[in-house]
Amino acid sequence: MLELSTHQPKPVHFKNHSFRKEFHTKKSEVEVWNWLNDPKTFTDNQVWPYKVEFVKEDHHKTDFEEGVFNTHHGPLMSFSGILGEIKEGYRDLKYLYGSYFLSMRWIRPQRLQFWTDSMDQGTKVTLQLDTYVTPGFYGIWNWSQGLFWGRFGRWMNRSLRKRK
Repeated sequence: MLELSTHQPKPVHFKNHSFRKEFHTKKSEVEVWNWLNDPKTFTDNQVWPYKVEFVKEDHHKTDFEEGVFNTHHGPLMSFSGILGEIKEGYRDLKYLYGSYFLSMRWIRPQRLQFWTDSMDQGTKVTLQLDTYVTPGFYGIWNWSQGLFWGRFGRWMNRSLRKRK
């Protein structure tokens, strides 16, 4: 197993921020898990000028496995990381030093985690984004995460319906 600690060190004057949200779908956990671990879910659905890429050092690796590098970049952001632990119902992405939103001085992503749980009539998806934020941006960052991730559930359900 790949041993990773947090690759994005916390600057002394930054605060920890953790945003966690649950989403529900009528699709099975297997369908949701396959969707969450398909690189095309993220590479084919980006709005220009943003882009998501997955890079493998060892070309024999699958697209989604521990140690695969990932970057989500565009104007005013660079979220580069490495896929950490991936096991049934859990996936971890740890961000690398140098990742930022708006500026390295204000917001630095640390970790993005997904969990899936089978329910009576579908699946619950939980996401958690951990970041380091300067105190002056903490409130607006918290508000903006609710706005940004609020769309994820609708996008997930739409995207899952389109899958074959």
